[in-house]
Amino acid sequence: MWTVTRQSQWPDGGQVVEISEGGIDYVNPGALAAKYPGEMEEYADPREAVEAAIKIAEAWKGDKPGEDILIDHGATGGMTMPFDGMELNEDTKRELRGWAETRWERVAKCDQCGEAISGNPTTLLDYGDDWQFCGEHCAERWWEAQQEPEEDEDEGEDEAGERAFYYASRYHAASRLAE
Repeated sequence: MWTVTRQSQWPDGGQVVEISEGGIDYVNPGALAAKYPGEMEEYADPREAVEAAIKIAEAWKGDKPGEDILIDHGATGGMTMPFDGMELNEDTKRELRGWAETRWERVAKCDQCGEAISGNPTTLLDYGDDWQFCGEHCAERWWEAQQEPEEDEDEGEDEAGERAFYYASRYHAASRLAE
């Protein structure tokens, strides 16, 4: 999860658009009130966060042409750690987009829909932690697809046993979410 904020750095008052990893609870405390679209929003896709940050920095620079408006990414871990910032130019934009693409490749994705998993994934315990889903709906859709008979499977399988296994798996997935 990434959050984009405009920051007035302490103690020098530098202006930086920050892309913070970890969500809204992990941004630096010098965040300014949201003024531009995309500020103070959480993004599951770092590529979207970078594009929003670039637009925000460009708009902010347009409103404050005499100010040095910088841009940067990082992770505070919940601490106060001002980002240094980089000048907003084509090289910086290319670097930020490359960083975001690399981070996106490492984000856990749902095994059913392919969307990024934010928070704790839903799993089917009977299959171990290899299968991860963004929510119960995708887990159920994946499970139902596994139940479709193969062309060479016997049509007379015990449906009651399959149904019991299905509901037990749903119970396990739901109880895992409750933890």
